[in-house]
Amino acid sequence: MAATPLSLACPIRIISVQLLGAAGELLRVLFLDREGHISAAPHYVPRDEALILASNQQRVLGPQARVRVL
Repeated sequence: MAATPLSLACPIRIISVQLLGAAGELLRVLFLDREGHISAAPHYVPRDEALILASNQQRVLGPQARVRVL
């Protein structure tokens, strides 16, 4: 039996928001919840919703942050 890639097998994700300083250094790591609110605690979000939320948040924050779906 072939192994399923983890990215396709796991339906739940965490959205990491990495705030960056002027020189691109990492200042703080935060997380998005299902409603799109930023918090200090990680929240689990369904994969499809996580990808949409991350994309929208990256547009809002622009180059001052890196938004990633983990």
